[in-house]
Amino acid sequence: MSEEKKNEIVPVAAEYEVVDQVDDQAIVELMTGQTIQDYVYSFKVGGRLIEGLTLAGINEAANRRGGIQVEEMEYEERENSWIATVKAVDTITGNSRWGAYEQPKMNGNRPDPYAFTKAIHKAQRNAIKQLLPVPVIRDVLNFYLKRKADGGNPKQQQQVPQSADNISNAQKAAFAIANNLSEPLQEKDISKGDLWNYIKRKYSVESRNDMSEQQWTQLSAELKAAETTPKLFEELCTRIKQLTTANEESEVPTVEESEDPETEYTTDAESKDSKQPPF
Repeated sequence: MSEEKKNEIVPVAAEYEVVDQVDDQAIVELMTGQTIQDYVYSFKVGGRLIEGLTLAGINEAANRRGGIQVEEMEYEERENSWIATVKAVDTITGNSRWGAYEQPKMNGNRPDPYAFTKAIHKAQRNAIKQLLPVPVIRDVLNFYLKRKADGGNPKQQQQVPQSADNISNAQKAAFAIANNLSEPLQEKDISKGDLWNYIKRKYSVESRNDMSEQQWTQLSAELKAAETTPKLFEELCTRIKQLTTANEESEVPTVEESEDPETEYTTDAESKDSKQPPF
């Protein structure tokens, strides 16, 4: 590993064990198709209030900011752990940062089936966080802390206005990555319709217009991880195929594929038919 990487690796302080526990749960939720609940953390250490963004919150902040990409990723399997290093680049400023994480293979006394995935996502988190402007972090942090203060009541959450621009940016990010994955997925006999069915079932929506900013952000994180890491791509393919098989066995009708298999990202005005995959 180069000297540059060694100097820029992000340390994980002991006081942030609570943060890692929250992010562990978020990664498991991401991989098992659940809805991520926590975008912020807030707890006290020695009487000092610690607040910040979880992995999901950092991904959302990156989508709001725009221009942040993961360009390089390395990982190493050791006897008792996985080590991942990730390079994130701000295409607007030209700045870049490396983030790293070592994830134990054991969760307590049992093997952790998500150890590799956790190492990758946490390394991405540590790299991307360094490139986020403080005002963007603060905006996302204040937004979700307010929602927590409201008690997490679904009715109250629905009353919180979402920025159309933020939703559009998060949506475009997901579309761009989905288009990049289109050919590799087709090589695995997974169509755009299969991917869209997976997304619909995962987020319980019928149209892309039903998806929230948070859901687009979560989807972007999942697809980006699959795009940059072969093992995570294989895991995504497995989840999609499992859902497709379950749909066929239960005779659940699937969405029709677009007549044009080369369809790229389109605006809402161009594609509002929820029966066609939007990618």
